[in-house]
Amino acid sequence: MLIVGEIHTALLPHSRPLTAEEARAALSLAVGETVVQWARPVAHTASPTLLHGVDCRLPLGAKPEKRHADKGASTVRAVGTVCSRAVLTGGHLLQGSAWTTVAAPEQPRRMPWSHYLAHPGTLETIGNFEARRLAEGFLLAEGRRDRTGLVDTAAIARHSIHDVLSRPVLDQRPPIKTGSTRLRWAAIADAGSGRAVAFRLVGNDRRRMSLVTGLCEPEQIAAAAEDLAVHDWLLTAVSARIALARIGDDPRHTLRTLRPVVDHLLHLWSSGTRTSQDLEFMWDQLERRPGLTRQWTTMTERVRSQIDYGAADLAAKMLDLMEERQRQSGGPY
Repeated sequence: MLIVGEIHTALLPHSRPLTAEEARAALSLAVGETVVQWARPVAHTASPTLLHGVDCRLPLGAKPEKRHADKGASTVRAVGTVCSRAVLTGGHLLQGSAWTTVAAPEQPRRMPWSHYLAHPGTLETIGNFEARRLAEGFLLAEGRRDRTGLVDTAAIARHSIHDVLSRPVLDQRPPIKTGSTRLRWAAIADAGSGRAVAFRLVGNDRRRMSLVTGLCEPEQIAAAAEDLAVHDWLLTAVSARIALARIGDDPRHTLRTLRPVVDHLLHLWSSGTRTSQDLEFMWDQLERRPGLTRQWTTMTERVRSQIDYGAADLAAKMLDLMEERQRQSGGPY
């Protein structure tokens, strides 16, 4: 079984975290459908899952025996539905997530829509089904010269958060200026395969993850990918703020730059809490290399130490200023 998806992660454009009630209202994207919420260890809200019908092309990776000769231009037609939802973590971090299962066809021809609607969240290929080539082609699709007609999971992921971003409750004043990240992922779920995960940064804002696992529900794999995307975004955002803080140059500027990180982001780290037990190996491997939590711990200690040093430095300067004024006034000091 092949499952593919894409996740967009960004800071909600609001000056404070949404309350549980506000988050539930903001993520009510379908009338009569349930919004799911968790309170611990970090507040988490997920919208109802929406379905999007598509008739598209899926890119194929190069054939193993033609790895250097194949230019990766091959595609296969696929018809079915793609799932999407909006996810809010800590009332602050908003995600648009899209995913689908790619399956071999039951019939070697295009079927009526009623057939595909009976298999929600599944794309059936019309033609040969080669899971590993489809996974590779999907992950590398953005590098293709011609992407006409390819499945656009990025657009579907954005669609799932469009209504959230237009809610009147949002004041459009985020507490920190940050960018967004995009994670494109592909997972092969096969009872006879081993377990492996590979995570790669592609430029400043794009990431790729490939996953091999045992049989697992597609939604569980999507949730694990969302969990990883949140924590990758946190690492990216805090690292960018540290770079802007001019540590060692201007203590006041450093304090102003890093204080919002302490107020709004540091408490959101809880890696693996939204990952099912069957997929915990993913975090085990990522914690060994590249070591996401070790990097987070190093950065947060640096942020807190700079806040402490900066506050102590400013307090010392204030005391010096008070003593100087007392001397000038002739009073005791």
